[in-house]
Amino acid sequence: MALEVVLRQIAVLAILVLAGIVASRAKVISSVSKDVLARIIFYVTLPALLFTNFSKVDLTPELLAGSMQALLLSLFVLLFMLLMGAFVAKLFGLRGSHEAIFRLHSMLGNIIYLGLPLISTQFGREGLLYASLFVLVSNILMWTLGIAMVTPGGGFSPKKILAKLFNINTIAIITGFILFLVSVKLPPIILDSVGALGSTTTYLSMIYIGAVLYFADGRKMLRNRNVYLLSFNRLLLVPFMLIGIFVLVNYLFPGLLRREVLNVVVMQAAMPCMVNVVIMVNILGKDDDIATANVFVSTILSVITLPLILLSLGLI
Repeated sequence: MALEVVLRQIAVLAILVLAGIVASRAKVISSVSKDVLARIIFYVTLPALLFTNFSKVDLTPELLAGSMQALLLSLFVLLFMLLMGAFVAKLFGLRGSHEAIFRLHSMLGNIIYLGLPLISTQFGREGLLYASLFVLVSNILMWTLGIAMVTPGGGFSPKKILAKLFNINTIAIITGFILFLVSVKLPPIILDSVGALGSTTTYLSMIYIGAVLYFADGRKMLRNRNVYLLSFNRLLLVPFMLIGIFVLVNYLFPGLLRREVLNVVVMQAAMPCMVNVVIMVNILGKDDDIATANVFVSTILSVITLPLILLSLGLI
């Protein structure tokens, strides 16, 4: 994985983010239309991408084994990140909603708006397939364990949890994966229309991230010391710990873990904090300023840390 290739791909995404910032400054994108853009991505282009991507790869025993491994490793990685977040939060004496949001953001990263475009660019369709399965596991944990963390009194009903859990993206992943398992290919007209629509997700997502950064109160957020602790934990400490664990496992059991799967789950683990957590804590009546600061600072710092993780994966 050559340095110039990694830097070029990161630069392409950074230019798209800059386009979002410029469009926001020029008032092409407002704070209201920014939220509309997020809904278009989440409810239109992203489901199209997740659903059709499975039909773009052929089912082979190796790919099937990799998919099963991606599901299991995604669960392990996400729970590991949650435990590390809880440990660090306790170690530094965080309390109340600050601790809950810290733990939640330790587990949940920007695996959709940033993770999927970056992995698609870097690891192709196979990587995107594994990344989609990571998203599936993350969604399940977000609307079960995640809800439990920020509503300790049980104020979120099981009916609402199920409604959030079975959103259009989860359904798109499950449906696409089932068709993939039974080797059913979508007709060309669907791939040329719905698939093409899904391919716009990368560009729209980067523009959306640029708009989020522009409309955030950067000065206030940069003064929050805990966000740097969280950013170090999820952008550097945990990804490098995971790399160390996986290298040790493959040393003890050569060939047990597929390199392609490891690359994807580590990259998803290295993403900055999830934007949707801000919406979640706001709906549940918590302090969303902290969650917004986590997203703002970690996204900016990820411009430096993501190339480091990519290069590290290329060296092992």
